[in-house]
Amino acid sequence: MDFIIKKASELSPEEQAALGITGIPADWPIEVYPYNEVIPDKFIKISDTDMELLKANNQAAYDAWLQALRPLPQPPAPTPVTLTYPTDEQGKPYFTQSVTNTEWYYSPHSLDFYTAKYKSLYNRKHDGNGIDDGTDMADAYLSFYDAEGVEIVHGGYEETDEGYQARLTAGCVKTVMTWEKIESFDVVGAQLYIANQPVGRAYLWVIAAPDIPYEYGGSKAFMGRGMNLQMMRDKSVHNFDAKTSKTVHYDPVYHSGKVSTIVKHAVGEQIGIQIIFVLYEE
Repeated sequence: MDFIIKKASELSPEEQAALGITGIPADWPIEVYPYNEVIPDKFIKISDTDMELLKANNQAAYDAWLQALRPLPQPPAPTPVTLTYPTDEQGKPYFTQSVTNTEWYYSPHSLDFYTAKYKSLYNRKHDGNGIDDGTDMADAYLSFYDAEGVEIVHGGYEETDEGYQARLTAGCVKTVMTWEKIESFDVVGAQLYIANQPVGRAYLWVIAAPDIPYEYGGSKAFMGRGMNLQMMRDKSVHNFDAKTSKTVHYDPVYHSGKVSTIVKHAVGEQIGIQIIFVLYEE
């Protein structure tokens, strides 16, 4: 298959600035279309093989340009700390437990869904009369993946919901429920409910700030190493209590308030899961 492309070098500095791509590598293809026997001005024809080679030769420079636009947060330099503790009349140290910030309130957040099932996420306000009449909170979504790690997406107008569900049933082996709170909060723990014990092997992870690499303070495992859901009975509940709170500071650039619940399961298996994040918020 052939393409027509326009390289960044075809744009003047003023045009690049207007598009917000100043400094992009000169050979990087900024517009790509299938070849249909017409080659517009400033475009060139290129084969798919040459396209892959062009991108491979310029990928490192393009990644460096992107990194310069949005640098990763740098970990702060360590500061020596001397800890002192209050003591009782016998000189023994004692501790007091901090719950949350002043004027913040207890606010558990509940979300439930089924693995490999389209439109199964429930995350609504209390308004309306029917169960499905409440306004969607619009801060969570489901993603589905096949055994190759490719996301299985809905075909839009060209695919019915039933057709999409059939593809999930036939190929989905990983379901990810992503929730992002767009303000800072204190997290204390979580509760996990399992509606039905999985028939096949199934494991669950909960990862906080998944967009930030671990070495920069993100990708923290609230539930790491994989929780075996086959160990859970039908309609069982499991509590996770940290005994004290941890503040998660929201950052709109690095999405530090994002939490991903990852479930790997048998092909197409629908496991009902409800997770309640135990929070304090302002």
